[in-house]
Amino acid sequence: MLFLNPNDPAFSAETDSKSIQNAIDAAANGPIRTVSIPHHCDRTGADEWVIEKTLLLPDNVTVILDDCHLRLADGVYENIFRNKNMYSPLALTEEGEQRNIHIIGRGNAILDGGTDNGVREQNWRKLNLPHPRTGNLILLNNVCDYSLENFECINMRYWAINQIACRRGRVCKIRFFNGVRHPNQDGINFRIGCYEMQVEDISGRTGDDVVALSAFPFGGDHDFLPEGRLPDIHDIIIRNVQAHTHESVVALRNTDGAKMYNINVENITDVGGDLGAWGIIRLGENNYYHDHPARPGDTYGITIRNIRSQCRGTVFLSAALRDSVISDVYAGGTSLYAISSFAPETIFWENNCKISGGVSLENVVISNIHYYGTSEYDDSATENYDMIAFPGEHFPGCALDFRCMRDTDFTKNVVARDIFTREGTQKLLIKDGFSIDMQ
Repeated sequence: MLFLNPNDPAFSAETDSKSIQNAIDAAANGPIRTVSIPHHCDRTGADEWVIEKTLLLPDNVTVILDDCHLRLADGVYENIFRNKNMYSPLALTEEGEQRNIHIIGRGNAILDGGTDNGVREQNWRKLNLPHPRTGNLILLNNVCDYSLENFECINMRYWAINQIACRRGRVCKIRFFNGVRHPNQDGINFRIGCYEMQVEDISGRTGDDVVALSAFPFGGDHDFLPEGRLPDIHDIIIRNVQAHTHESVVALRNTDGAKMYNINVENITDVGGDLGAWGIIRLGENNYYHDHPARPGDTYGITIRNIRSQCRGTVFLSAALRDSVISDVYAGGTSLYAISSFAPETIFWENNCKISGGVSLENVVISNIHYYGTSEYDDSATENYDMIAFPGEHFPGCALDFRCMRDTDFTKNVVARDIFTREGTQKLLIKDGFSIDMQ
């Protein structure tokens, strides 16, 4: 393969970032469309490339991370990679969609957030700092036919990989290690307007959601939605994720009328660790809304299969779900249930949204559920308070826990079959007035 090398004297500049950018710019304007970043930086003599300025990616360029280590410089508010058109008026048009951008790792390729710069969702406005997305290791907006493959993301300052209004992308063989934990160290994020995506073979540890799909049309991402593009997220495949986190391994969330549909999630496992994850799958959320959470008909065509948990909870359902299947769930360890609709009623500190548990279910099949968790709750076990709808009562655990439902919720044509529990626990607990057909 022919490629350009930032160590070439023709590209060497006063900084590592500029040397790599010179090679990328040459690839964009010449016959060789591939840049290979090697392990060793000849300019500094180091086995590390320090990125003090975001590397901007044009169309039709492949960057090979050849056993190299790219680290964000201390104190900067930059990404490591971003597509070139983002933040320009062109990015908000159909004509401004970028294509065929590929970042491919070889060997032990690493993208490193380095030293945390202190930017948070909670403080950036107060401190007059740039938005936290400036700390994404990779930030893509309005990009089509791209791939991110076979590298490790470590020491995330914010979300590692952020995709806004992108389509036909493939993200695979990505490894994570969040380093020192602080808020919002997500792994892979798909935001409004993303569709036809494939995510597979993801591993490691993050401080927040490992893979998150978030269709929040009134959030800050709205400013990056191209003309004519709906905020919906759809036609996504997520499979083979073996990871650990403090939050959810896979989170699927939509609000305020944005649709989420045709999502296939399978082979998701919590591998255990020191962060105390409280969930494997979060499907829906009665939070992060401007006017209202998702309503019946907003979330549909979701398939969740082969989920394995050893943590406090396994599958959380909120808001509304229709025409979907949840199957082959194995909840052990400290799990209190396999599937639940519970969330504590509170005002969320981050956005002042009123949160409550509950979900409306229509045409949903729940099958082959195995609950064998050993965690229990009573007055003396306060560490599980935030997982229980009715604190102060003894709770030995159960497979399906729908005791927490809103007055506006309903269950219609919901079937549960092949539900198994350990001795002393129940298959189903449900609020009076609601029903599930147990077969």
